[in-house]
Amino acid sequence: MSPIFFKRPVLEGAISFHRKAGESCYFPLHRHEAIMEILFIAEGAADYWIDGKHYEARAGDMVIFHPLVWHEERSRIQAPFSFYYAGVHSLQVEGLPANYLLEEDEQPVFSVSSNVERIKHLFQELCDEVNEGWSEALTSCGLLLELLLLEVHRTKHYATGKTARLSSQTAITKARRYIEERYHEPLTIKQIADHVYLSPSHLSHLFRDAYGESPIQFAIRQRIHAARRYLITTEFSVEQIARLVGYESVTAFQNLFKKTTGLAPATLRKKSLRPLHLQ
Repeated sequence: MSPIFFKRPVLEGAISFHRKAGESCYFPLHRHEAIMEILFIAEGAADYWIDGKHYEARAGDMVIFHPLVWHEERSRIQAPFSFYYAGVHSLQVEGLPANYLLEEDEQPVFSVSSNVERIKHLFQELCDEVNEGWSEALTSCGLLLELLLLEVHRTKHYATGKTARLSSQTAITKARRYIEERYHEPLTIKQIADHVYLSPSHLSHLFRDAYGESPIQFAIRQRIHAARRYLITTEFSVEQIARLVGYESVTAFQNLFKKTTGLAPATLRKKSLRPLHLQ
């Protein structure tokens, strides 16, 4: 179970609605005492009155109805209209009232256009699973629902520009892996920090405390390690290896390599026993 959920959410129901152009989809004013409803607009547009305020939702938008909130729904009939629905209870998100996915002052209608395909796919799988009619013991609805809520939560979370809630250890571990995979690119401390949602100074402080060097120093060390590996196991030229590990200037690479290892690249290659021939 995700750490943002104190209680595992339970699915009340999941349905996909489809209306042709000219056909109305209308739900009069109502509320639910203990159920949160989430809607994903897949096609067309509709008007929603939520807690006395009017909202327009179009394809790619998510609509959230929290418990005890009065709401009314009416599609626009000029074009086909489709949406997915899921009703949820027993949800407890850290820091929020029971069966709430958003803060009380957050907008109940918002775009998830950056993650449309993933969310649509999960809704469709959830509806398909419900329609199969499996017994509760055999269904995967609970897992699909949790995945769906996580996707909606983090899509909304990142779209509003909030900082991701990564622990310090998770952030520096993620930063280290990012550098190990991209050491050959022209990395900057800001680029690495942005990847783990930290300020450059905070990341540098945490990284140095954990590994005894700055992220950029760690990146340089990864370049030298990779260069040593290329020199010993391939017949690539020094110029080729310099480019492979991220240096446009062969001279800069040679100088840094000798400063770091005490040997020039060519000298290290001569000292290696038997280079392998890797294509």
